Amino acid sequence: MIPNQQRLFFDTQSYFHPSQPKSESHVTWRNLENEHRYHPMQMHQFCKSSHLESQPRPVQQAAPSLTRFMSHGMHGSNQKVPEKILTRSHGLNSLGSLKFGSFERKDPVSSGVNVKQPLPKSGDDFGERVYIMAKDQQGCRLLQKKFAEGTREDLENIFRDVILHVVELMTDPFGNYLVQKLLEVCDKHQHMQILRVITRKPGDLVRISCDMHGTRAVQKVVETLKTREQCSMVVSALKPGIIVLMKNMNGNHVAQRFLQYLKPEFNEFIFEAATVKCIELATDRHGCCVLQKCLSHSDGEPRRRLVREITSNALILSQDPYGNYVVQYVFELQVPWATAAILDQLEGNCGDLAMQKYSSNVVEKCLKYAREERRICIINELMNNPRLDQIMQDPYGNYVIQAALRSSKGALREALVEAIKPHVPALRTSPYGKKVLSSNGLKK
Repeated sequence: MIPNQQRLFFDTQSYFHPSQPKSESHVTWRNLENEHRYHPMQMHQFCKSSHLESQPRPVQQAAPSLTRFMSHGMHGSNQKVPEKILTRSHGLNSLGSLKFGSFERKDPVSSGVNVKQPLPKSGDDFGERVYIMAKDQQGCRLLQKKFAEGTREDLENIFRDVILHVVELMTDPFGNYLVQKLLEVCDKHQHMQILRVITRKPGDLVRISCDMHGTRAVQKVVETLKTREQCSMVVSALKPGIIVLMKNMNGNHVAQRFLQYLKPEFNEFIFEAATVKCIELATDRHGCCVLQKCLSHSDGEPRRRLVREITSNALILSQDPYGNYVVQYVFELQVPWATAAILDQLEGNCGDLAMQKYSSNVVEKCLKYAREERRICIINELMNNPRLDQIMQDPYGNYVIQAALRSSKGALREALVEAIKPHVPALRTSPYGKKVLSSNGLKK
C-alpha cells in the first residue's frame, strides 16, 4: 500500500470509528528535554499532514479493497457518505475533501455552516430526500415553499414520492402539513390518486382521522372534495367506523367538518348513526358536540328524526354531564313541538331535577323557552313541592327558584312569593337561601 493510500485508509477508518482526542495532560514527559523534542516533531507532522491534504487524490489511487468497502460497506451502493471527513487523532490531522466511488458531499461537517442545496431533479435520491424532508420541520416548510415558487415539474416530483408515503405522512407532526398543502395545489388526477390510497385499506381513514395530526389532514381532504365520486369514496371509508369517529377526541372534528362542508345527501350516514346511537353519543364528551352540530346544520327530515329521539330521552339526558347540553340545544332551536315534547318528558320531576347539577340547567331553560301556559305549570309544580325549602337552600336549586321569580308575573308571582315567605328565617341562615332572598325577582 503506497503512503497516500495508507493515509486515506486510516483517515476513513477514523471517520467510522473516531478515536477520542487525547489532551496533552495525558502525555508522560520523562524530562524537559524530551518535551522540547516533542513540539518540533508535532509541528513537523502537522506540516506534513497539511502537505498531503493539499495533494489531489485521484480515483485510480484508491486500493480496490478500499473502493469496495466505501461503495458497498454502508448498506449498499446507494448509501451516501459525507465527502468531508474529520479525524480527531490527537489534534494532528485535518482531512480535506474525498471524492471517489459513491462518495458525495451532503453537508460540510467541519465548517458548521448550513449550506442550502437544491433538490435533486429525479431518481431514488430525490424520493428519499423528499420523504426525509417531509418529516422535518424546516424541510417540510421548504417543500411547501416549492409548491408556491417552484415549477410544475417540482410539484410532480414531490407528489411522486409523497403518494408512496401519504398514509404515514398524514399522521406525522410535520408531514401532515405537507399533505394539506398538496391537497390544495394538486390537480384532479393527483387528488384522486390520494383518495384512492387513503381509502384503499379498510379502517385506514378512520385511524388517520382519530390521530392528533391525521385529523387535520383528513379535515383538509373533506374540505377539498369536489365531485360526487370523491365524496362517495370518503363516505364509504368512514361509514363503518363513524360511531368510533364521532366519540373520538380528534375524529369528531372530521365528522363536524363533513356536516359543515358537504351537502345533506352525503351527511345522511352521520344522521343515521346519530339517531340509532343517540343516547350513547349524547352522553359522550365528544359525541354530544357532533350531535349539536347535526342539529345546527340541517333542517330536513334527518334532523326531525334526531330531535324526536333526543326529546323522547330528555329525562335521562337532562341528568347527564354531557347529555344536558344536547337537551338545552334543542330548546335553543325554538321548535315548538320539540320544546313541548321535552316538557312532557320532564313534567312531574322538576323539583328533583332542580336540585341536580346538570338537570337544573335544563329546568332553567324550560322556564325560559316554555310558552306561558307551560311555564305556569312548571312554577306551580315548584312552589307546591313539599321540599320547596330544600330546593331554595340547594346549591343548584336556588338558581331555579331565582329563574322562576324572574319569569313569573302578576298573580303567579305573588303566589310564589307567598310560598317562599314561611321559609324566610331558614333562608337567612343559608348561604344559598340568601341568594333567593337577595334576588331581584323577590325584591320587586
